[in-house]
Amino acid sequence: MKEAPDSSPNSTSTAAQITGHVSPLDVEFLEEIARETWNGDCAAYAFNSGSLSRVPKNKTIQVSLGVLECKIFTISPIKEIDEKLHFAPLGLIDMYNSGGAIEEFSFKETTTIKARGSGRFGAYSSKKPSSFKVDIKEEEFTYNAVDGLLTINLQGDGSLRDIEIVY
Repeated sequence: MKEAPDSSPNSTSTAAQITGHVSPLDVEFLEEIARETWNGDCAAYAFNSGSLSRVPKNKTIQVSLGVLECKIFTISPIKEIDEKLHFAPLGLIDMYNSGGAIEEFSFKETTTIKARGSGRFGAYSSKKPSSFKVDIKEEEFTYNAVDGLLTINLQGDGSLRDIEIVY
């Protein structure tokens, strides 16, 4: 049987912490999911902090965890739509499995996404869109030019939605 740690006033305690890293290479089948027009970079959204980073596929993000702590990341391949426009859908970013909301993603003159669910939908975008439509209706969105986080609040019952982003 293990002895309990000394909890006397003279003992010093340090919080146990584990350190590691997360990489796009940790995601199984990432290259198959990314397909063509992938330059190897990924958007990495940290659920706990709400931060978004652009990470090359062979680089890592340092992660430290304390006791009973977890960190969840959504990794999405960044598509190079043209020289100046790079895009990666993240999904419903206030949910653990944010990418599960994305049913389909395509781009031509506009970026279109079929998404299911309600809540805050997020994506990485290298530039600010001129408009954002949900089921043909123009909606307000927020865009953070510093990290490229594009968000919109999807209202309703969680049914399948057609999202159109115009640049």
